Formats: sequence, structure tokens, C-alpha cells
Amino acid sequence: MMRQKIRMMISKGILLLVAPMLVACASSSVPDHYYLLSPMFSSSAPVSGSTAVVGVGPVTIPSYLDRATIVTRSSANRPEINSGYRWAEPLGENINRVLMDNLERAGIAERLEMFPWTSRDLVEWQIVVDIDRFERQSDGDIHLVARWKLVHFESGRIARAAKYDKKLPAPDASIEGTVIAMSSLLADLTGEMVAEMN
Repeated sequence: MMRQKIRMMISKGILLLVAPMLVACASSSVPDHYYLLSPMFSSSAPVSGSTAVVGVGPVTIPSYLDRATIVTRSSANRPEINSGYRWAEPLGENINRVLMDNLERAGIAERLEMFPWTSRDLVEWQIVVDIDRFERQSDGDIHLVARWKLVHFESGRIARAAKYDKKLPAPDASIEGTVIAMSSLLADLTGEMVAEMN
């Protein structure tokens, strides 16, 4: 009987010691912040006379970027996973959506379809984008390296192909500033695509 009372007292004592630590851990957790890339392309002279239906995608990204958490680099060989800062949707899908919105603003086609589409969408041309690098570097610059091609959908003939490789300084060191600069680079990539397709 005495042993049971001692055990109960020890258990209560341990619980009293552990409980404040659990509360402190729970209260110190920071809520996640979510981000989306956004269309930023503007053109005062949209492409005229285009009647084609253009499909946008697929967009591929490196596997180290294909995660919910935003990735930056602290050195050339060291990616940093920014815990607490997350993409609101899969990054590849977000890039595809932004490119489509940018291209729509440019007026390159009568209609745009997002990958994947069906035969009923009557896609004539397809824009395929492979991204090799897209993150903030240790010097604060955002670096986008991408290869894109314009493909005739039925024949598979490549009408245009180009590599894009540019850096842009972020407006500040925050994740918000990083995402804004990434959106700006996607707008610049759109401009190069439009110029090549004219």
C-alpha cells in the first residue's frame, strides 16, 4: 500500500515537471507561412492574328525543389530547407499556372489550355518547360535556369527551342522578397518566349 502511494507521488511529481515543458514547446511553435508565385507579365502590344490553341506544360522541376517547403541555397552545394515557409500548392503546378496567365496576358493564342488536356481541347501547339534551377542563391540573387520548346502537338516537330539563364536580385532577404523576384523572372521568361514565337 505504502509503495503504491510512493509511486503515485513520484508519477505526479514527474507530471508536474514535464507539463510546463510540454506547454512551452507547444506555445513556442511558429505557424507556417504560405506563398504563391504570381503572374507579373505586362505587354502593351499583345500578339495579333494568332488563332492557334496552345497547351502550356508540362513544367518539370528538379526533385530537390519538388517539396512543400521553400528551398534556398546557403552555398553552391548546400540547399537550405526553410522550415515554416511553404508553397501553397505544388511548385511545378504553380509555375505552370503563372506561365499560362502570363502567356494569356501576352495574347499569344486564341485559347490556352493547361497540361494535361484532352483531345477535345484541340491543342495545336505545346509549350514544354524544363527547369534546372530556380531558387535564391547565397549572394541574395534569384537564379532561374530553364529550357523551353514550342512543339507542334500532332507531329512532334519542334518549332522553337531556347535556354533561359538569368539572375535577379531579390528586393530584400525575406522569403516574401524571394517569391516576388521569382515571379519577376517568370515574367521575363514569358517575354523571351513571346519574342521567340513572333
